[in-house]
Amino acid sequence: MSGHTYLPCLLRQVQTISLQTAQRATNAQYHNIDIIRRVNVIKLEESLGDTGWDVFTVDYALNGPLAVIVNQDSRETYLCIFRMLWKTKRIEHGLRRMWAKTATWERTLPYLVADIRPFRHLVNIICSEIQHFICQIQYYINFEVLECSWKELENAVDTAQDLDYIIDAHKRFIGIVSERLMLSEEHKTVLEKLYANYNIVINFIQRYEDSCETLKMNNTIREERVASAKIKTRQGGWGTEASEQSTQKEQDRLFAAQLADISGKMRDSRAEFAKSLTDFLLVLSQKPDDAMKFLSLRIDFNEYYQSKCYTAGMASSPYINRTKSIVI
Repeated sequence: MSGHTYLPCLLRQVQTISLQTAQRATNAQYHNIDIIRRVNVIKLEESLGDTGWDVFTVDYALNGPLAVIVNQDSRETYLCIFRMLWKTKRIEHGLRRMWAKTATWERTLPYLVADIRPFRHLVNIICSEIQHFICQIQYYINFEVLECSWKELENAVDTAQDLDYIIDAHKRFIGIVSERLMLSEEHKTVLEKLYANYNIVINFIQRYEDSCETLKMNNTIREERVASAKIKTRQGGWGTEASEQSTQKEQDRLFAAQLADISGKMRDSRAEFAKSLTDFLLVLSQKPDDAMKFLSLRIDFNEYYQSKCYTAGMASSPYINRTKSIVI
């Protein structure tokens, strides 16, 4: 087997193993074995700069009467739904990794703890704002869209008299889910605003990863400096010689400049996210669906982003008066 033939087979095997590992780690392991075996991994066509998050998707092998109910159009809709859920999961996964890494800085960056305390505080504030946003999106998707629609489909199937009734019920289910997940043409603007927020968060996470590399490099410099001083002290000399002081001062000055630079980039990400989220809430409040209006209320429950509309001179904006059109 040539190398060019072997590599795709190897990637396919790795994908299958990863999928099986994920299934065993969730409640999917309790499903019927036939259901689990029907789940397949699909690798989409990749472009320059794509990661595994961009080219991964799943498919479900269908046959028999089920293939009549879930036709090709429905399967394409399911893939669109999965891609949205996958993008949301990507944000959650990135934030979880950030929290875990930041929580261990006392251990992994012991020589910079005092210097990076303001930077760490800034990162935690931004993560909290993004975490609140993504939690509300996930709650909306899981409980106000998928769970409610699935319950209606179950009731329809239980009372069905023939296959045509089930097919119509499934079409309604797909239509409602697509509509409320903003996948329809009518909600294209809302989905674009949502994905704009996702892209900003992804860029923020990448900036954070780059910042961590800068911090690690400077922590190594400090560590080597302390280790060298200890060795010289044990040998009866001065920990830091006069000839080394200018070098150390230059290193500290460079680190202070780098820390100011990465802090500025984090503040830029925060401002960009706040602006993009305000735009998303604005278009969300203009939709007639009360579920979407309630989503905007939960995201901005303390009217923090509403105050930004006032600041920007948008006092007559529909977002400012979004509660007036909701009937409780």
